[in-house]
Amino acid sequence: MRTKCFQDLMRVLDREKPVIIQAHDYPDHDAIGSGFSLLSLLRDFGFRCEFCYGGEVQGFSVADIITNLHIPLVPASLLRIGGDAQIILVDAVAGNTNVTRLTDLPLTGIIDHHQPPEKIPECPFVDIRPEAGSCSTIIYQYYLETMTEPSRDVATALLTGLMMDTAQMTRGVGPVDLAAFSGLFFKGDWEGAVYILRNSFSIQDIPTLRYAFDHYYRHDSVCFVELEPSAGTAEAPAEKVRPELPGLISDYFLRMQEIHFVVTSKVESSVCRLSLRSEDPRLPADLIVKRALEGIGEGGGHPHMSGGTISGDSIPGGPGLRERFLTVIEKFLHENKE
Repeated sequence: MRTKCFQDLMRVLDREKPVIIQAHDYPDHDAIGSGFSLLSLLRDFGFRCEFCYGGEVQGFSVADIITNLHIPLVPASLLRIGGDAQIILVDAVAGNTNVTRLTDLPLTGIIDHHQPPEKIPECPFVDIRPEAGSCSTIIYQYYLETMTEPSRDVATALLTGLMMDTAQMTRGVGPVDLAAFSGLFFKGDWEGAVYILRNSFSIQDIPTLRYAFDHYYRHDSVCFVELEPSAGTAEAPAEKVRPELPGLISDYFLRMQEIHFVVTSKVESSVCRLSLRSEDPRLPADLIVKRALEGIGEGGGHPHMSGGTISGDSIPGGPGLRERFLTVIEKFLHENKE
């Protein structure tokens, strides 16, 4: 896919019409950083912009970045989206289960860094760069292209998004990410960004962490952590598990020297959400989750980090889920031996 540029985006936008920048439903640091920074850049060029999401903000570290950097992110339900709105998705692709359709209006733009689906929705502007470690990296390229100096808050937001999605520059990092990190490091509050990312756990999470450490399943270098109601306890009922915890727990388990691939699952309201991490180049997390959930759910992401969802009666339960993933993993390992 040909890389687009900010000039291409401005050519398809009309300054007389409002621009709605939409993050995915449960925006993380990268979605917030890239959306906020795109809003600021478009405003610099005379566009009227709003920044919204369709679901809810989850996690205190995400709330911290919104508050500390004065980010004007609002629920889509508070916006009056007229018939002339120009909608741009950031850090997401239309059709994914984590993107609420806000209106019947066609999309104007998609900016993302995840591996694109087989069929990308048609719209005037599509800039999807799987080689970028974060969506924030892409937006920073727009600033460089236009020779626009980001404000301190914008630089900090971009830096936080970049560092979060690359696990503080340790995974999925390419040359453009290194250049963005170098360019943003002293422009933003890097100490504030590190503080937000480093302090992701809470004392309130200790029962859930204890439960995870007592109820994991390991097969060779593959680890499964289940946080679901059927396996809950009075100390750590799954209903109280913070939505960002599965990803944080996957990252934590990946730090064990014996573990190179992690699948963390949480069942809530008849939906099973999965968070995957991989540090084994033979086991791309994005491809494995797609194959393992074929026919029962959907997933995607990056080779080092991905996620997935299964709904309703299709949820196979712990042993069935493990069997699905281990079967796919064995095939990948076998293919890489040849």
